[in-house]
Amino acid sequence: MATLVLTAVGTAVGGPVGGALGAFLGQQVDQNILFKPKGREGPRLQELAVQTSSYGTQIPRIYGKMRVAGTVIWATDLKETRESNGGGKGRPSSTTYSYSACLAVALSSRDIKDIGRIWADGKIFRGNAGDFKTETGFRFFQGHEDQVVDGLIASTEAAGGTPAYRGLALAVFEDMDLTEYGNRIPSLTFEVIADDGTVSLGAIINDISDGRVAASLDESLHGFAAAGQDRREVLAAISESFSLSFPAVSGTLSAKRRQSEPGAEILSMRDQIVSTHNKEPIARPELQTLAETKIARQHALRYYEPERDYQSGMQNAFRPGNSRVIRDRDFPAALASSQAKNIARAKLWSLYQERSSARLHVLRTALSLKPGTFVSWDDSGDIWLVRNWELNRGSIDLVLSKAGDALPDTEGTTDNGRPVKELDALAGATRLALVDLPFAIDAPMQVSNVSRLYAAAAGDLGWRNAELFALGADGVSNEFVDQISSPASIGTALEPLGASGPHVIDRKNSLQVQMHNSNMHLNDADDAQLLAGKNIAAIGNEIVQFGSAAPIGNDRYILSYLLRGLGGTELEMDKHLVDEDFVLLDGIDLTEIDAHNYTPFQPVTISALGRGDDLPVSRSLGEVGRALKPWSPVHPRFVFKENGDLELSWTRRSRAGLIWPDHVEIPLAEETERYRVSVGNESISEPMMPFLMLAAPDVQDYRDAGASSLSIAVRQIGQHNISDPLLFTVEI
Repeated sequence: MATLVLTAVGTAVGGPVGGALGAFLGQQVDQNILFKPKGREGPRLQELAVQTSSYGTQIPRIYGKMRVAGTVIWATDLKETRESNGGGKGRPSSTTYSYSACLAVALSSRDIKDIGRIWADGKIFRGNAGDFKTETGFRFFQGHEDQVVDGLIASTEAAGGTPAYRGLALAVFEDMDLTEYGNRIPSLTFEVIADDGTVSLGAIINDISDGRVAASLDESLHGFAAAGQDRREVLAAISESFSLSFPAVSGTLSAKRRQSEPGAEILSMRDQIVSTHNKEPIARPELQTLAETKIARQHALRYYEPERDYQSGMQNAFRPGNSRVIRDRDFPAALASSQAKNIARAKLWSLYQERSSARLHVLRTALSLKPGTFVSWDDSGDIWLVRNWELNRGSIDLVLSKAGDALPDTEGTTDNGRPVKELDALAGATRLALVDLPFAIDAPMQVSNVSRLYAAAAGDLGWRNAELFALGADGVSNEFVDQISSPASIGTALEPLGASGPHVIDRKNSLQVQMHNSNMHLNDADDAQLLAGKNIAAIGNEIVQFGSAAPIGNDRYILSYLLRGLGGTELEMDKHLVDEDFVLLDGIDLTEIDAHNYTPFQPVTISALGRGDDLPVSRSLGEVGRALKPWSPVHPRFVFKENGDLELSWTRRSRAGLIWPDHVEIPLAEETERYRVSVGNESISEPMMPFLMLAAPDVQDYRDAGASSLSIAVRQIGQHNISDPLLFTVEI
C-alpha cells in the first residue's frame, strides 16, 4: 500500500518524525476523500478579542502578516499609584489612584521581523507610526535563538530563574496605564509582521514540515497562522482548502495540486491496462460516481480580511444542482476577499470532479504511475489522478479520482462587508477651552449653589484624553483636577458675531465657524428641537442656539437662525471678537471642574496635558461663577403719577428661569428678593419688590440740578453676588 511506501520514504528522509509525517501523507493518497477515516478538530479561526493566559496554550507559527491575540506568559500584580493634591488655604485635599501593570505576551513560535499596530479591547493602542495611544513602556523580541533575557522580567523574578524564551517572539509592556481599561489588563491583539510582503504556500509547507516536504506552490498568502495539535493538523488544513496530494518524487515528499495545471504532464495508460494474469481473468476497470446530491453545492470559507483590520470574513461558492449539502471550513489565513472567493470556487469544483473514481489494473512495468500522477485511460479525454496503488503478483492495482483542469481565477468583484476599522491617527496638541456656564449641563432647570466651570478639549483625529491641572494656592504648582475622557466639539469663530439688539431670535446675523478637526460635525435643528435644547453652544461668553448649520467645506460651517443671550448672557451679545472659542454644549460630556479647585468670582487658570503635548496647555478666565450670579432684571417701565411721583418698575428674573414650562411664575431662587437702584453713580434705594416710587420732591431736585433725564440702573442682589445692571433712561 502507498502508506507503507511513503512511511519508508519518510523515515529514510527524516527519521522517526519524518516517518510519522510520511505515514500521514500516505493516508492522504490512500483515501478517496482526504482524512476521511477519523473525525478531527482542525485549526479554527480564533476570535481576535480573546487573549489567553492558560498553561498548555498553543503558540502559533506566524507567516506573512497576521493579527494575533497572543498568550500572556508573564505578568505582575497591578501596581497602584497614590497621589494627593490640595489641602492648602481651606481647600480639601484629594487623593487619586491610578493603576498600571507589567506583562509579556508570546506572539509566535517562529521568529518575526516586527510588530505593527496593536489593539487593546478592539481600540487602536499603537498606531502605524509606532505611537502609543496610552502611556506604556514597550519592547519586543523577535524570537531568535540567541535573544537575551528581558531586564524587567529578570529584575522581578528570582535570580537565575528567568528564561530568555528563545525561539518565541515576545512583546513586553512595562507600567502600562490601565485607566482607560477599567483598571484591568485589556485584551491585546497584535499585527505581527513575520515576513517581508506576502508568503508563498510552498514556503509555508516547507517550513511546517521542517523541509521534509518539497513544495513549489506559488499561491501567495497575506498571512497564515499555523496552529494545531501537530504538524499533521496544519498540513491537513492547508490541503482541505487547496486539494493537495503529497506524492514521493525521487525519494522526496512533494506537495502538488490535485487539479492539473496548464502544461502538466498527463500519461496515457490505455495500453497498460491488463485483464488477465497467467490466463486467469483480472477485474475489468470499475467506474463509480457518487450521486450529485451527496456532494456539496455550497462551500463557505472563513478567513481573515486585512482590509478590515483582520476581522473574520466569509466567502461562498455555489454550483448548480439539487444538492442541499453545505460545506464550511475555517482557513486561518489573511486573504483578500477575491482570493478567498477563488479558493472556495476551486475547492468546490475539485469536490465535484472527485466524486468520480475508478479502479483498474495496469502492467507491473508501469512503475512510473506513482500517486500524484495525472493520467488518461479511455477515449473520453478525462484527466484522472492516481490516488493510491497496490503492487500485486501480476499487476499494479490503481485507484484514481477524476481531476480535470484547475478552475481559473476570476476577476469579479466580491463583497467583503462593511469595513470595521479603528481610527489610527496621531493625537496632536491639545486644544483647551473653559466654559463658565450659568447652569449645570446635566440639570439646567435646577438652581445651582456652586459655580459651574467646565473644561472642553480636543486635538487631532487620534486625540483621546488629557489630564487637567489647576494652578495651586502658591500660584506656581499645578494640582491634579480630573481627566477629560473624550474629545469635545470645538471650533473657532472666524469673525465677530454681530450684536442682536433686544431680539432673542436673531435672523440678521450669521457666524462662520472653523471646527477643530474633520470628526466634528454640526447639524440643523427645527423649532421643536431648539425648544428641547438642541444645538446649544458657547461662543465666547455668550450662550446661543443655532437652527441652521450650513457646511461650506474644509470643516467650516455658517451658523444662522440664532437664539441669543441664553442663560442671562444677553450683555455679552455686543462683546464678540474674532477667533473666539466655539464649544458645542449639546449632548457633549464636558468635564466639570470641582469648585474646590478655584475661588468663585476670582481669576482661574486650568492646564491640560494630553499624550501629544510636550508641555501643558493653559487657559485662564478673569472671573468665574455665573451660576451663582443673579440675572439682571428686564422690561423696565416708568410712569408719572398725578401728584408728580415717578414710579419705576421692572420684571424680575430667576437663575432657574431657562424655561417657562407651565406659565406659572418661577421661584426667584434667592434667599430674599432685593434690588439696588442707582441714579447716575448714586445708589438711592434697595427695595424688596420689583418697583420703586420716587417722590415728586426728589424728582424736582434732579430738575433743579439741571438734569433733563435720569439714568437708572437696577441690579438684583443675590445670595452670592449682585447681577449685571438693567439700564434705562427716564426723561424728566
